[in-house]
Amino acid sequence: MMMKLKRTAAVALCLASALSVPAAVVTEGFENGRSAADISLIAHYSSGETNTDGGVMEIVDYNPANGFAYAVNGQSGVLAAISTDGSSTLSAFRIDIRSLVQDEGFVYGDMTSVAVSPDGSKLAVALQDERYDEAGRIALFECLDDGSLRLESVYAAGIQPDMIVFSPDKRYVLTADEGEPREGYEAEDPEGTVTVVSLECGFSVSIGFGAFDNPLSMKLLAESGVLMQKGTLPSRDFEPEYIAVSGNNAYVTLQEANAIAVLDLGNMVFSDIFSAGFEDYSSVAVDIDKKDEAYRPRTYENLLGVRMPDGIAAFTAGGETYLVTANEGDAREWGEYLNEDERDFGDGDTSPSGRITAEDTGLEGKVVFLSSDDYLGTDSDTDYLFGGRSLSVFRVADDGLEEVFTSGDDAERLTYGYLPEYYNASNDNAVMDDRSGKKGPEAEAVTVGGIDGRIYAFLALERTGGIMVYDVTDPESIQYVNYINTRDFETIIPGTEEYDDGELDKWVTGGDVAPEGLKFVPAAVSPTGEPLLIAAFEVSGTVAVYSLG
Repeated sequence: MMMKLKRTAAVALCLASALSVPAAVVTEGFENGRSAADISLIAHYSSGETNTDGGVMEIVDYNPANGFAYAVNGQSGVLAAISTDGSSTLSAFRIDIRSLVQDEGFVYGDMTSVAVSPDGSKLAVALQDERYDEAGRIALFECLDDGSLRLESVYAAGIQPDMIVFSPDKRYVLTADEGEPREGYEAEDPEGTVTVVSLECGFSVSIGFGAFDNPLSMKLLAESGVLMQKGTLPSRDFEPEYIAVSGNNAYVTLQEANAIAVLDLGNMVFSDIFSAGFEDYSSVAVDIDKKDEAYRPRTYENLLGVRMPDGIAAFTAGGETYLVTANEGDAREWGEYLNEDERDFGDGDTSPSGRITAEDTGLEGKVVFLSSDDYLGTDSDTDYLFGGRSLSVFRVADDGLEEVFTSGDDAERLTYGYLPEYYNASNDNAVMDDRSGKKGPEAEAVTVGGIDGRIYAFLALERTGGIMVYDVTDPESIQYVNYINTRDFETIIPGTEEYDDGELDKWVTGGDVAPEGLKFVPAAVSPTGEPLLIAAFEVSGTVAVYSLG
């Protein structure tokens, strides 16, 4: 089912390389003219590939020295070098990393992430071995003026490196090595680690969580709200997802564990692990009924959203460090194991705790809960949803992380106001309310940047799509300021239709679908002289460039 969206004035620009952006696409922020931070689509690149399961254009970074943006294509396995030459229709050439990286004992499997050094001289990619339990690699390249790359060195990484970043001081390259049990829990669950490459010394070290493999540490972590599977150890259970570096520390999201780990780069050890907290739906309204095809938020006693952050970014204000997280949520599905507990309230089911019933709430559809009995750190009288549908900001204190802000119901409430007929649609359809029983808009990626003396956080919503903008200059008074969504809900890309029992089940809409990676470009190094935001979209296979003013 597709419903037409009634839009206000749209700016018609031709901004794609393989496809022009349809006139129906809104190319300006919904709050432009009323906001302290306007956001507008000014340039566009299309790989010409789409996939309803995502994985096309994934992670993007920008090189201020040669003016190229580099984006990982997870489907073709190549790196797209996109020229930001000032035109609105961007062109690119492909770099076959597989052919450039030959390392004894390594079987090339996948390229997962890219990062450019702050000065633009180096580029690094994270490479996974074809074998799920073998060490990955970090390939370091010299960046040339024409956008091409020259291989300099290859370093050993941990198992399944999935995100890569340079430290701001250019001393280190770090990868988050997930170590997922991709052959199921019947086989060995590899250790999750963070690999640190010292560019000064020319060596790499992979740092794990063995120091927390003791009963006392596990008890304290569980009591703080860190989720750990029963019968496992942190060194095996924790799966690093994303990294932000600030000062002498790296802050690492352990998504499935609902935690943020602190890596001391001076001593190369994990010094602390903190819970990312929960979204409390007794005070924050949430819409969990997909069957009513409406926006009907309400509060529920004893219902929590397990934030399980994916992306993380860091900034400083008033001499203190703050962390921003995109609270996506993530289920584990390996082999025969799945930690989802789906309840159909239309069939008379209750929530796992029995506290939420259709009779009391009017719920009609299916809701996916966390199978909390499998975990330390949960309460049998409480129900848990995956993700927080939100952005959170934490102050790094001497004794832990102090939460100073959560966006609460902003993502659902505001997107419904802007896109009422496509509220909580998924990234593989345009059906209203489709994701309400799961993770809603699904906060995926976050980055921060400075514009005219103010600091902004940008939050990508993977399912509904679009990017939210928050002013975080004063962490004690964070304000939502704008939202842009350059997806064209009204069209279907030919050939992407998938059917189930004769019914149209999945498809790729036009425009930019499923933002996966974000890169802020300061005005001082921007090709336009204005601050930019570059976003990679994994379903539509596109890269969008937004001007910020």
